[in-house]
Amino acid sequence: MAAYSFVTHWHFRAPIDRVWDALNTPERYPEWWPCIVEYRKLTPDITGVGARAERVVKGRLPYVLRYRTTVTRHEPPREIAYDAEGELTGKGRFVLETEGDGTHVTFYWDVSTTGVVMNVLAPLLKWLFAWNHNWVMDQGEKGLADWLAKQPRS
Repeated sequence: MAAYSFVTHWHFRAPIDRVWDALNTPERYPEWWPCIVEYRKLTPDITGVGARAERVVKGRLPYVLRYRTTVTRHEPPREIAYDAEGELTGKGRFVLETEGDGTHVTFYWDVSTTGVVMNVLAPLLKWLFAWNHNWVMDQGEKGLADWLAKQPRS
């Protein structure tokens, strides 16, 4: 398996509670994150720790990644962590911090790919797969910033 470790920083001109609400409602990710092409909640009656879902992500390259997540840490409005399994296995974590009158989000993503083709190509194309990941994350930041700006403030 090819291993990847990413740290992504997002900045929003919105209070932490609004950003938390958006990140803590993953079933709505496809509304603002165009790279999340499918989302299916696997535990409809569970939120927080133990909640499971399946996600399908598509970047600029001609492949999709399907994986399942299980929430392992849920500390509103500061942190959501989860384990991933499927075509990506590993751990992800969003950490939110107040930044002036906005919010800074750090996303940690430590995963390995399980697909034979990606693992065979990784020695030559790992840089391209990392570029694709960064593009997906940029789309998430742009999409969420636009979505937050359009939402009524409570």
